[in-house]
Amino acid sequence: MRKRRDTQPGYGRLLDAWTPPLDAGSPIGCVATTFTFDPVFFEEQCLGRLVQMETGANEDGKLYLVEREEKLSQLACAAVLVDQHNCRGTRSLRWDLLPARIQKGILHAKVSLLAWSNLVRLVVASANLTPDGYQRNQEIFGVLDYHEASASPLDCLREVLDFLGEASALVSWPADQCRALGRWQGFLKRVRQLAVRKSWGRESTPRKGPRVCLVVTGPGRPDAFASIRKNWPSGGPPKWAVVTSPFFDPPENDQPNKPAGALWDLLNQKGEATAEFNVIVEEIPGEEKLLVHAPRSLIETGPLHRSDVEVCISRLELEGRPLHAKSLWLESDCWWGHLIGSSNFTTAGLGLGPRTNIEANLLYLLSNAADKKALEQFAAGSLDGEEIETDACRWLEPDSAANEDEPSSEIVLPAEFGPATFRSCDDQSHEVVLTFNGQPPAGWSVQQEEGTPPLYDEARWLAGGTPAEVRIPWPMGNAAPSGFNVRWMGAAGPAWWPVNVEDARVLPPPDELRNLSLDDLVRILSSARPLHVLLRELSRSRQISGPVPGPDVDPHRRVDTSGFLLQRTRRVSLALSRMRERLEQPVGTAESLAWRLHGPVGVKALAKAILKEGVNDEEKSFLLTELALELSRVQPKSCAGCLPPAKVREAIRQTIGELCVDIQRAVRGAEANLGQYVESAFEEAGI
Repeated sequence: MRKRRDTQPGYGRLLDAWTPPLDAGSPIGCVATTFTFDPVFFEEQCLGRLVQMETGANEDGKLYLVEREEKLSQLACAAVLVDQHNCRGTRSLRWDLLPARIQKGILHAKVSLLAWSNLVRLVVASANLTPDGYQRNQEIFGVLDYHEASASPLDCLREVLDFLGEASALVSWPADQCRALGRWQGFLKRVRQLAVRKSWGRESTPRKGPRVCLVVTGPGRPDAFASIRKNWPSGGPPKWAVVTSPFFDPPENDQPNKPAGALWDLLNQKGEATAEFNVIVEEIPGEEKLLVHAPRSLIETGPLHRSDVEVCISRLELEGRPLHAKSLWLESDCWWGHLIGSSNFTTAGLGLGPRTNIEANLLYLLSNAADKKALEQFAAGSLDGEEIETDACRWLEPDSAANEDEPSSEIVLPAEFGPATFRSCDDQSHEVVLTFNGQPPAGWSVQQEEGTPPLYDEARWLAGGTPAEVRIPWPMGNAAPSGFNVRWMGAAGPAWWPVNVEDARVLPPPDELRNLSLDDLVRILSSARPLHVLLRELSRSRQISGPVPGPDVDPHRRVDTSGFLLQRTRRVSLALSRMRERLEQPVGTAESLAWRLHGPVGVKALAKAILKEGVNDEEKSFLLTELALELSRVQPKSCAGCLPPAKVREAIRQTIGELCVDIQRAVRGAEANLGQYVESAFEEAGI
């Protein structure tokens, strides 16, 4: 039986990097960058692993929506910055989609920064956030974990935080117009406080141990080779280089290959030097020649007049996986180096020309004097090829139209369209706010779906005086939109206008969580089992229960005691006790605390159900007072990486204050002795 690749040293499944270890703590959030993008894959596979989803979209249907609502609503931030040519797709507004606009070049970096309360994880990869990138292609990626016992370099994390902060400026929307940008920046600040200020990692540079640094290219930045040269340790330049790349520059008037020339400038200038290129090579049916998926200029560029210089072409065996990995292996007399990430071996990918992509790579460095085990592990992460004779080869010259470094043909939303935001007007109404930064192309219109009447268009905009902001009422029963199609005169097709939410707490919950009865809430709050499991049981019990056939002659069974105050109080008291225990547990984010207090199965939902279903003012007053008392007894626990107890207590005090208003209103119609009980309870709670 052939050994699975992901069990071999140096191999792994990229999706596993989104799965937290057991001691990672509560999920806080993530931000990521990508060139091509699949929102369904990101939502179901990547975010699903980040928050440890137990249900599946295809298998569990509505229960998946419930669990997704519960778990994503507790993240401080989940956002993806996508190149403007690929920033589209239907999604949940529980996470943000941001377009990166670059004048010359593309956003090609694939960086993911994940955070839990006890762990920060950095993933730099060649793979886009798509099923092909994570599940089909041959890719390469590096993972750095930061925690209390981590030895990962903090300088690298600082550089990543700076890069991601600068990358958010590519959105080109004013921060005061786009709350999603505020969430992005807030998450980076939280990670900096969590990992950098607490020194989750190593500050010093080891003499022999592995070193890691970030290599980023883009407008105004050094090229990749300049960054390698800057970080390469003393002891002489590299003598051997192995390039792995699926894409190369197309030929240009018999000019030398610019990336190959820059590589030779990096290598040893006197004495031995070798450049090897790992590429796709195919058999040609009916011929003895081989078809090399690379430009001939690779072997024609360099100091070929030197007798001690060698250029090699090696054939990769990928077992049917399309090659998408990009790496540069370097070796000198003293050091090994491995550059991995998003940079193809192209002028734009390496930052060597006027049109420069934004790329991100990790440069790993290891001394040849390191122990044998470390050297073996280091070498395991490289792809090996079999050298071929180039005399009998046919060269498949790259086509610029098929080059990954070229922008796609997708219709790009004009910059005059600013952020589109879903927001709440009040408790009873929502709206979509469209912003404009100048004069859009003539004849534009905005549609919710293809073939539907325009939601808004140029004629109405002009009639309204070309406002910079347009507010469109959104019916409360309708699902929040994740984006709109925009057309204009002369456009070959629609562009996508992504919508982000102003405050995720205003998003309507799934139908299964709307208007839960008091009995349902009591049952949910009394249990320690996951919400989606309880809802499945509630659904089954409702299907099973029904009218009992024939008359029921047992007088005890004909008496329903579930509404009696004493019986209901006992059940509610258990729910309140469990609710207090849950509120005392450490909470990773303010959003998670808000879910416990204001979510559809939280404190305020329970209070609302009591007011709605209470038999009389006495019962309402009594149960609400018990709820306020239980909240006043909450003693939040402290935990590193979580919200401080003082912040939790303050949020609970505000909730108690809101409950007091409802209690005072209900107690006016209750008996006098109950009013005295409420006053004594308030005094005990210090309200």
